[in-house]
Amino acid sequence: MLRAIIVDDEELSIKRLKNILIDSGEIEICGMFLNPVEAYEFVKSNPVDVAFLDISMPEINGMKLSGLLFELDASLDVVFVTGHDNYAVQAYDMSAIDYLLKPITTQRMSKTLDKIRKKLRVSSVEPSIAIHLLNGLKLYRRDQNKAQIKLRSPKTEELFAFLVCKRTVSREEIIDTLWSGLEPEKAWKNLNSTLYYVRKAISDNKAVHCIVADRNEIRIDESGVYCDLYELERLIKKIRLAPTNNAELFEQAEALYTGQLLKGKAYEWASAPMRQLEQNYILLLEAAARLHLQRSEPLKSLHYFGEILKLDALREDVSHEMIRLLIELGRRNEALRQYRILEATLQHELGTKPNPSIIDLITS
Repeated sequence: MLRAIIVDDEELSIKRLKNILIDSGEIEICGMFLNPVEAYEFVKSNPVDVAFLDISMPEINGMKLSGLLFELDASLDVVFVTGHDNYAVQAYDMSAIDYLLKPITTQRMSKTLDKIRKKLRVSSVEPSIAIHLLNGLKLYRRDQNKAQIKLRSPKTEELFAFLVCKRTVSREEIIDTLWSGLEPEKAWKNLNSTLYYVRKAISDNKAVHCIVADRNEIRIDESGVYCDLYELERLIKKIRLAPTNNAELFEQAEALYTGQLLKGKAYEWASAPMRQLEQNYILLLEAAARLHLQRSEPLKSLHYFGEILKLDALREDVSHEMIRLLIELGRRNEALRQYRILEATLQHELGTKPNPSIIDLITS
């Protein structure tokens, strides 16, 4: 069953839509909200497949809310529900899967559910291209040969990386980011020609359909590709929902994170998402270390604390935890070695010394 939320500022409309969806036998209603902010907070920590959003709501309307929800989960399906028919074009510009006019009938809802089922069938097809953005940028065909796909030029690579990272982006934003120094006409021409060469590189592969473009925006259809970044982000989201039950997911995430996002590529626009992803991954490693501490598995905790320090050697609190665990395990020489590493790092980078309480652990 698909998990759905309903957001509408009219309680009667929510009840009617709820009854239709429940009667379909395909939808599980996991939340009903009169307040869009409450719906947004719910989706932050709960998995949702479909959001039925009223468009005309005070403060945060359905259009704005859909954008916020897509930022949380780009795979979420949105169905707009409204009493007015003058929002249709804007609704489809927002990548909505459907647009329903009130009063909604069972017959009309069945067409919406058909669209959702069709999308799910497409999503179930095995992606034929693999995109690796972690520790560099590489594209492979997911066939027996696993041949690497070569892009025409550095700018072609950057455009493709930008599209994959952004998932959905307006043509104006692409031009402002990648061709900001050019005259508008030339910038648009460069975008179109570069996009052509991206598509040509994968044109003998079904993955060409993963790039969906119209006059206003370009997006990546995630169902058409495997991407290590997307997989890692999905794992991080799963772990956040139930961190104490996901020891195996921690291991999967560690295997996926082979290096920084687009490592070796000097893309100015990539620095912020790279830092954000690294911070999210560090939080994941810390959660894994804490989980194994709770389970009395100090060796596994040591491993995850060590991985954190590889990414952020200035984490004095993490070094403290490692030293404490090493001493508890009777590995005092290793604890002292870890302290010396911390001492040298802090002196070199910050001109400071470790907290005296850390050396007290070793000498006590």
